[in-house]
Amino acid sequence: MITGEFTSGAGRRRIPPIVVGSSLLLALSGLARLAQVAAEAAVQDTYLRAHERVGTPSAFAALPMVFLMGVGLVVALSAVTLLLLSLANLAGWNWTRVGTWALGGVTLTVAACGLALNLVPTEGGGPDTTDWDAVNAVAAQLMPGWAEPVGDVSGWVASPALLCALVLLALPAANAFYRTQSDLDQPIVYPGATVTLQAGHPTAQVAGGPPRA
Repeated sequence: MITGEFTSGAGRRRIPPIVVGSSLLLALSGLARLAQVAAEAAVQDTYLRAHERVGTPSAFAALPMVFLMGVGLVVALSAVTLLLLSLANLAGWNWTRVGTWALGGVTLTVAACGLALNLVPTEGGGPDTTDWDAVNAVAAQLMPGWAEPVGDVSGWVASPALLCALVLLALPAANAFYRTQSDLDQPIVYPGATVTLQAGHPTAQVAGGPPRA
């Protein structure tokens, strides 16, 4: 039996501004990725239609289009997962923070590799008979006005926002928030009440009042 005033650490938890800021950045990154996928899909569809109008053989983009659709699906799923984690992290579960680091690290690595590949010059494996001037002219006419600006802006926002969110989750204030639930639920006893521990479950008897679990 312990005498003192009883209160629970879990009831006194507050979400630090750092964690709130991290969740907002995660949500921003996820939304930017979804916008990037939508913009890229619109651009690819526009160029496909341009190729068809110019008369490029229909099989030219079969494999690349399937590959891009698969990449877009994976990116969209990861973006939705980041949106869900941005909400789950506010609950203080450490496993969601670990999951955010894992998914965020993979996402940033893939984005960096994609950027590096885009900077590497490519050489065709054979003669290219495509009239690229005609294709680009037709694509410019068919291109939605929002596609390229949204793709550019979302591409510049998504990765930096995700990186900042991961850094915020590693700061000391976030570490304190994500302590294990058992540590946060340990009773804090102050003078003025009686606490009886029964089978691992604390029961508080406040002076002049009934027992409280």
